Amino acid sequence: MNSLPQLILFLPCSIEKKKLEVHTSILQAVMNEVAARDVPQFYELESSLATGNYGKDLTKAKRDVLELVTDPAKGNVQDKVRLVIVYCLATTAPTADIDEVAGSMKNALETKGSAVTTGAQHGTLSIDDKKKLEHGMRAIDYLKKLRSMQMIPNMSDAMQDASGMTSGGGAGDPDMLSAFMARATNQATGLLAKATERVGTMLGKVHKHRATRVVENLCEMKPNSEDEEYLYLDPKVKGDVDVSVLRNMTRAPVRDVIAFMIGGGCYAEYQNLQMISDERRVISYGSTELIDPCVFLNQLGKLA
Repeated sequence: MNSLPQLILFLPCSIEKKKLEVHTSILQAVMNEVAARDVPQFYELESSLATGNYGKDLTKAKRDVLELVTDPAKGNVQDKVRLVIVYCLATTAPTADIDEVAGSMKNALETKGSAVTTGAQHGTLSIDDKKKLEHGMRAIDYLKKLRSMQMIPNMSDAMQDASGMTSGGGAGDPDMLSAFMARATNQATGLLAKATERVGTMLGKVHKHRATRVVENLCEMKPNSEDEEYLYLDPKVKGDVDVSVLRNMTRAPVRDVIAFMIGGGCYAEYQNLQMISDERRVISYGSTELIDPCVFLNQLGKLA
């Protein structure tokens, strides 16, 4: 660099390189955590349970869940607790089977420990992990209680593979994660490009959640869906509101959507809603409280 103009021209490249290195480091750290906990295996099994892929084969579902939650080399305490919760919510397994799976998980963690733990010797649980297991067992007990009173719907009815809900590409493309990874790949080279491709391959398809399906059905006015059950209120209509007349009238296309959850919300639900958001429709998301999965498990445990 012999002159100030050359140095000035070099600065933007240097700044962009530092930004790329920061993002690469973050992605590498995420991938290391994903690999250490075998997240893709938990994700695949949870998705299979939630989308009803096991059908009525409860024996196979129980066997697969048992195998994973009792393996000390896979997942941490909360990964395993969440899998048992999904098994509880997504299947019609007898309470005795849920108790057996939860008990086997607890026994395996207490006797063999977890490979993904900190502050403890190999084969044992740390004090923090013991507290997480205790909260997790209480959360499972609380959900079993709600399940016995039929106060929560079957999860497999509330989720559906996005490929079965839309035709063609666009905002309804089932591989939302792949689209995100493609954007990242186009913006980077070398290690970052290879890493994003690897993460996309590991996690596979993304399924539409209940909230996403409801919003889509309402926006597209699909027959035999929630569109026939929800109230349609037009602020331009004066006087008494005749719901049947409003429902049958010609409606303008929905451009702006606000989906607000009364209660806890999460980033995953917001991100899932973006599957049906595009240049024609903007979706905003809100909730009474935004919580992460770990806090949610603790809250369930306190309710028990």
